[in-house]
Amino acid sequence: MLTDAQKTEWDEKGYFILKGFADETVVEDIDGQIAAALRKDSPADHPDTPFYAVGPLLVALESQEDMQVTKPEDAVSKIFNTHLEGPCEAFACDQRLGAIVSALLDGNDVDVFQSQFIYKNPSAWGQPWHQDSYYFRFDQQPQIGVWLAISEATLDNGCLAVLPGSHKGPIHAHHPDSRPNANYGYLEIRDQNVDAAEPVLMQPGDVLIFHSFLMHRSYDNKSNGPRKAMVFHHGRAGTKVLAEAAAGSEAVTHFRPAYRKSVG
Repeated sequence: MLTDAQKTEWDEKGYFILKGFADETVVEDIDGQIAAALRKDSPADHPDTPFYAVGPLLVALESQEDMQVTKPEDAVSKIFNTHLEGPCEAFACDQRLGAIVSALLDGNDVDVFQSQFIYKNPSAWGQPWHQDSYYFRFDQQPQIGVWLAISEATLDNGCLAVLPGSHKGPIHAHHPDSRPNANYGYLEIRDQNVDAAEPVLMQPGDVLIFHSFLMHRSYDNKSNGPRKAMVFHHGRAGTKVLAEAAAGSEAVTHFRPAYRKSVG
């Protein structure tokens, strides 16, 4: 399922992009699923809390104080657990996607264990340099990130940046984001040279496949519109949360079969 070019990029850089992987209908259905959930239960009905639940979804609100809010999604940073239902679940378990992730994980069966729909609204800060595996305290490493562009991702609206080849190194020390009112859970790597960073420009339907040790960040949104993305995290089937992991980390960890070779 992997081309020679993809294998080379994965080994050398720790990521590659699948251009136009998801068609327009899939992107619209996922976007619509999230918007409908927020209109069903608006952030305005949950003042003075950083999180609230809409069914199985966990909505994380923006911590910045200067955000302009005119509709429900303007107040939202991320929505977790989207892989548990609807179009998001269908895409997370897409057999084409599962076969690619399985190949990167040495042909193992694959579970999807976390997901987050990301709203980077106008004026929203980017997330600092980090590695996803720092957050994933599991008995098997690495995991695979699947980043589906729901809107265009540009330098102006807060696209990702990655540090090619950083997946070959260890998991680095992470420190709390030093910016006042930074979003809950934002951590940053401070001791690494990131001069070789590359922006990741994407169109709706493009998918970024990336190693969980890969250092990455996002830029601030300086545009007048939101940058939207759907991110899934996959790992080997049977992966378990380590006993010493922080209790709160399991709130958005729900392992669900995503791909089995017998049906792939």
